[in-house]
Amino acid sequence: MESKYWLPDIEFDAAVVRMSWLTVGDFIVADDAPQTYEEMISQVEGQGVFVVWSGGSERTIYSDPKINFAVRAWHDWCHWRGRHDFSPAGEIAVAGMQRRQLIAIYGNTPRTRRLCRLIDAEIVGQMLYLQRHGEFPTDQRAFVATYADTRLAAADMRHCFVGS
Repeated sequence: MESKYWLPDIEFDAAVVRMSWLTVGDFIVADDAPQTYEEMISQVEGQGVFVVWSGGSERTIYSDPKINFAVRAWHDWCHWRGRHDFSPAGEIAVAGMQRRQLIAIYGNTPRTRRLCRLIDAEIVGQMLYLQRHGEFPTDQRAFVATYADTRLAAADMRHCFVGS
């Protein structure tokens, strides 16, 4: 499905880059990044640096691949800090952690709750898609727009505050 009306959300881009800066700080983008939770933990704790994968950033919901890399670093930091593995339960816990961080920094506003829905679509939605289809969506923009509109637009966002 092609997303013909996609416009990047500059406020979301800015928010996630800020979250990456507040949590991770510096990180490395590389073709060869840790692929498992254990490899990531070993990399971070052994070398003190987060390394994120350089691929798969052509059709993301962000305006530039560099923003997608920053989001990956923030996401991996949440895995590391929360000790959440890469299992479905770990991904759901990380999504919750990221939502709560957004609320803590930007407040519980309609705009921030929309950002929380985008986080849910990107992390939980894509994980569910992967489980069902054996691959990630090729057009993340179309996927996230559809997922956010159909599954989460009217959702009760109390889960933004539930501890992980």
